[in-house]
Amino acid sequence: MNYNYFDYRESIAENLISFLRQRGFSKLSFSKLTNISRPTIDQILKGESPSPKQYNSQITKINETFQLPDDYFIVFQEEPMTTSRYAYAYSDHGRDADKSPKTMELLNALDDILDVYSIYLK
Repeated sequence: MNYNYFDYRESIAENLISFLRQRGFSKLSFSKLTNISRPTIDQILKGESPSPKQYNSQITKINETFQLPDDYFIVFQEEPMTTSRYAYAYSDHGRDADKSPKTMELLNALDDILDVYSIYLK
């Protein structure tokens, strides 16, 4: 079934925030896993988008990445919080490639902690 996700932006934003919290994803790790830019993830979480077509494409991409039903973020039911390992997604691209692996690991972990904090801050 094809949905016009753009019509459900507010619900999708709320449900996506819950999804990130429950699964332990930061905005950065989620961005890397879905291949959607971090600024675009921020827009989705605010219920914003430059165009309906682009928004629909992004939500479809998220559903496909996690093999979720098309209506998952429209009718999403909050699951009980469970303790899970923190999810990391690394990238070997970018200007930081000359830093040591340990430094990169620590910097990425710090970014993820700040991202998770920003989600709970709202």
